[in-house]
Amino acid sequence: MRPLNLDTILIVRTDRELHAALHGAARREGTTASALVRKAVAAIVDPDGPPHSPTPAASAMPLQAAA
Repeated sequence: MRPLNLDTILIVRTDRELHAALHGAARREGTTASALVRKAVAAIVDPDGPPHSPTPAASAMPLQAAA
């Protein structure tokens, strides 16, 4: 896998509950919230492609979209 070049910032607005849930999920999986978001976005953009995150393989976790 090629090394990550994390030089771009994407701002995502969430409510407090989703923010807390994201950080809780990251702690449970032993990773960071940023890594989980990168993995989720990569899966949306290219669902059949390889993971684009250095995080360990984890079970899929659906994230709730804001209404």
